[in-house]
Amino acid sequence: MSEATIVELLKRLDQATTRLEAVEKSIASGVASSPSSGSSSAAAGPSSASVKEFQNLVDQHITPFVALSKKLAPEVGNQVEQLVKAIDAEKNLINTASQSKKPSQETLLELIKPLNNFAAEVGKIRDSNRSSKFFNNLSALSESIGFLSWVVVEPTPGPHVAEMRGSAEFYTNRILKEFKGVNQDQVDWVSGYVNFLKDLEKYIKQYHTTGLTWNPKGGDAKSAAPAPASSAPAAPVAPAVTSAPVESKKGPGLGAVFGELSKGDGVTSGLKKVTNDMKSKNFTDKSSVVKAADTKVAKVDTPSRPAVFALQGNKWSIEYQVNNKEIIIAEPDSRQTVYIFQCVNSLVQIKGKVNAITLDGCKKTSIVFENAISSCEVVNCSGVEIQVTGRVPSIAIDKTSGCQVYLSKDSLETEIVSSKSSEMNVLIPGATENDDLVELAIPEQFKTSVKGNKLHTESTSHI
Repeated sequence: MSEATIVELLKRLDQATTRLEAVEKSIASGVASSPSSGSSSAAAGPSSASVKEFQNLVDQHITPFVALSKKLAPEVGNQVEQLVKAIDAEKNLINTASQSKKPSQETLLELIKPLNNFAAEVGKIRDSNRSSKFFNNLSALSESIGFLSWVVVEPTPGPHVAEMRGSAEFYTNRILKEFKGVNQDQVDWVSGYVNFLKDLEKYIKQYHTTGLTWNPKGGDAKSAAPAPASSAPAAPVAPAVTSAPVESKKGPGLGAVFGELSKGDGVTSGLKKVTNDMKSKNFTDKSSVVKAADTKVAKVDTPSRPAVFALQGNKWSIEYQVNNKEIIIAEPDSRQTVYIFQCVNSLVQIKGKVNAITLDGCKKTSIVFENAISSCEVVNCSGVEIQVTGRVPSIAIDKTSGCQVYLSKDSLETEIVSSKSSEMNVLIPGATENDDLVELAIPEQFKTSVKGNKLHTESTSHI
């Protein structure tokens, strides 16, 4: 054996000994070691177990959920594909957090950008399929997609997921009501998604009780993050400009919400302090009379899309109407439904019997109808009025601010179900035809007490 060969063997033996010593030290400190060709990788902290558990959660619930969605309809399958990409982006963020120190707000916003992009696609698919028979499925996902933002919610991200689950259940309950005992795939689809959100809440309470857990001994989050995956095909992008981006008329997107939530206590830092000269008690020219010259009409956001008033199959679509008081559906078929979407300062009259009526995202809009076989539903509206001249079994009000319901003598047995809404009043006829209408407020405040092993809840008008 030559001298050069012996030197090479000794050199390799020395390298092996050095590596073994490094492994021994890492085992003694309770941290796993992984070789790297460059600089050493960040040590995996206790939260690394959360990555594996999150993947188990996905495998248990989301994998079969994807198969069911594709079986139901192509549009549902496409939407769930974007949901899966968003969840994968969230898993990457959890993995990055397990290896990294908590980054600055600017870096965090960059890390959640892929998550935001995929979440936005979920909403777009729902908006582009409003005539779909599976609109409730699409709405259940798009209305609850905000559950992904738990990663920037502090100090209690678990209840945030529970709130988003409530938004989903508004639509999943409709699915169960329609398909229970008729279509088991729909029932399994609902239970699969709802159970995922329930188990996600449990997972968060176990591994991320006060917020996404970062590794204080880790490295830089930006360098540890994987390269962003490409999102779903997007619409053509306009040429880049140097001016500030134009703010959408629809309000801040999910990314802006993430950014504000990630500020923590700093979210209120932009509020102005009320000085003494701004307080009404210090005004010297106080008067109960409002001058006509000082009165200003509030500007109402109006839809920018073309107005729609058409019968599509068995559904009347009334969309993006502005200042239109002449919308009349005369002699409709009792099998038809009426869907009113994003109308502003308009009046809809239905002269006849229809199956169901829905108001979605409307402002200062009124509807007058004779009879509805199933229900009249109001979702995401503000300042709306509903007048029933005949009968309707139930009226559902959800996420609405300001709703006046006028009932006729024939509709006094109507059930009204409200959730996450305010400023709701019901007006019923007086004792005689000459009497004024009687206005009754729907309770918004409740008191709950424990009686035995059950909760007892009752409405209350004061604390």
